[in-house]
Amino acid sequence: MSEPEPGDLIAVGDHYYILASTFAADLPKLVLKHDEAFFVADRRGDFPDVPESEFGFYVGGTRFLDRFELRVHGQRPLVLNAAVSDDNLQVAVDLTNADMREGETVLLAGRTLRLARRLTLYEGQLCQVLSLESFAVEAVHVDLVWQFEADFADVFEVRGLRRERRGDRLTPVCGPGMVRLAYRGLDKTVRTTWLHFDPPPRRLTPDSARYQLTVAPGGRQDLVVTVSTAESPDEIEAPPVGSLSLVEIVRRRRDENEAHQHLMARIATSHEPFTGWLRRSRGDLHMLLTETPDGPLPYAGIPWFVAPFGRDSLISALQVLPFEPAIARGTLRFLARYQGTRDDPFTEEEPGRILHEYRRGEMAACREIPFIPYYGSVDATPLFVMLLAEYLRWTGDHALARELLPSLERALAWIVGPEGRGDYLTYGRRSPIGLGNQGWKDSHDAIMHASGEPAGPPIAVVEAQGYKYAALLGGAELLEALGRPEAGPPLREKARHLRARFDADFWLDREAFYALALDGEGAPCRVIASNPAHCLWTGIAAGSRARAVGGRLMAEDMFSGWGLRTLSAGERLYNPMSYHNGSVWPHDTAIAAAGLRRSGQTEAFLKLATALFEAAIEWEGERMPELFCGFSRVLGFGPTRYPVACSPQAWAAGVPFHLLSEMLGLSAAAHDNRLSLINPVLPPWLDWVEVRDLRLRDSSLDFAVSRGSQTAAVELLARRGDAELVVRR
Repeated sequence: MSEPEPGDLIAVGDHYYILASTFAADLPKLVLKHDEAFFVADRRGDFPDVPESEFGFYVGGTRFLDRFELRVHGQRPLVLNAAVSDDNLQVAVDLTNADMREGETVLLAGRTLRLARRLTLYEGQLCQVLSLESFAVEAVHVDLVWQFEADFADVFEVRGLRRERRGDRLTPVCGPGMVRLAYRGLDKTVRTTWLHFDPPPRRLTPDSARYQLTVAPGGRQDLVVTVSTAESPDEIEAPPVGSLSLVEIVRRRRDENEAHQHLMARIATSHEPFTGWLRRSRGDLHMLLTETPDGPLPYAGIPWFVAPFGRDSLISALQVLPFEPAIARGTLRFLARYQGTRDDPFTEEEPGRILHEYRRGEMAACREIPFIPYYGSVDATPLFVMLLAEYLRWTGDHALARELLPSLERALAWIVGPEGRGDYLTYGRRSPIGLGNQGWKDSHDAIMHASGEPAGPPIAVVEAQGYKYAALLGGAELLEALGRPEAGPPLREKARHLRARFDADFWLDREAFYALALDGEGAPCRVIASNPAHCLWTGIAAGSRARAVGGRLMAEDMFSGWGLRTLSAGERLYNPMSYHNGSVWPHDTAIAAAGLRRSGQTEAFLKLATALFEAAIEWEGERMPELFCGFSRVLGFGPTRYPVACSPQAWAAGVPFHLLSEMLGLSAAAHDNRLSLINPVLPPWLDWVEVRDLRLRDSSLDFAVSRGSQTAAVELLARRGDAELVVRR
């Protein structure tokens, strides 16, 4: 197929925009994911028929079921309770019937039936059990209908992109207790949805299943619906795999979870709400993990970003690395597998470059979007080197480092660039439908001058220079550890030179702050934003300038009371309800907090850590969303939600672990078999923390940190192996 023109896509500027359905955005949602499959349901457990909404069951970037609604005597049941289990394995919804009338006659009194729905996912299948339990004193007759539809929409269509053409719906097939719905896409792939009903309904059509049941007093009846999917070149008569019961699915998934337990450190604290946030966040991160041939990989977020994202996966893996290094291992191996090997303007692939985003689905297969995979990220490649270096510091896993040595060398070559490219990491869109901004703030209007005018390419965004600096130092350390002592000094010299140039070119004397970016003419973007905080984390900014940045970040125009605004409230394009120009992103605030901690600004670090914790416990189930609005905190009220934020989101789930690591001052040196706690500090609301089974190389440690009046006390509780625990003040 010919490549689409930029005007063929619904976008704001060059940003792939996510439409917000007014009705759908107001509805609470229940989400569940397992590997490539996920669903978004309302509080009844339905996928309601709401235009321009994300409700539905998805596998591999396609919505295989966009409607699945329950009716009892023609009405939607009443919700009594709805929740996702603590282990994120199933959704449980308790419903009851409303008063059912026909004229003046009451056919069924309200709250006579309990309808308990349980939904779970496993290996691309959705299993649902509906249990009807009667509390009537006599037999009741129940007319129950499932209404369903499969639109086979690509997730980018769900997000709002309009297509000139679509494929063809195939003729539905109804059999005993089964319906088959299918669609042949423009990519010649047949996508099929099977719905299997047990027991078979009284009447089954291509869009509904009707049961007419008689339930005895105190009686119970179970109805099971299994939804299976497939993608194939030709039509398939039956699902490729058999179905499992909900009980068996949950058992298998619990066994999988238990098998991972020995790979994770265990954390207990004195403050149950904080412990609960850690527990919920770990569960969310594990739900977002997808098993690949290379190991576990965090997908970015539900519903919009259920796919590999280089930057998101790398930062999420860094956040939790001390407590669960297996995630870093899987992330590194996966991204190395798809590292760029050639020059391709459409996907912006370049030799050595780490991917930004990798999508499946019809639109990707037809090259209507460039994410096949797409490499338009200025920071994923240095983050890859940073993660590998930190992984080796913790694990001493030289076998993996040697395996990834060619990838490391290619990544460093891309970071350093060809002779004459200049000192800075820059970007400019090459693909006609690629991203115009390629830092973490990739909205079309996120990088601007003080006037509000967009910066012109090639753009050197400030935080990417910090990532380059850390990658050069990490690369030197890695190469020396792998027996290449001659390779270290040149990289360290490049880092030293970069730091000096950076301070000269990015520092704004009048603002006492670093520029957001340098545009293609080398002119600084004199804008106050959160980006320079990342430079405190990576160490390229230090000393008095780091302290100046820290003080400016904590001013009222930047600190909302819940976290750091992405853009100062005093800037021309500030909008607290925007995606990147005034909203609060938890991972961004946590990186800033880590930078404040590392530059010696402990009081400001604790203030941000406390704000994030207090924001987290305001959200239902302590599930921190991708972002929220940047309105100033008002006493007695919680933060304001962003209507189409992903929740859960991987790097939002990683935030409490990142903060805890910084509180404890964790610093690993696997080559010396030494774990250091550098000036540990706990906030006033946290008296103690216990960490058990924290791994360092082949050893593991149990220790406790307690808050004192002046300094924190550290107690070694147990040691398995030869690792040494050192406290440095």
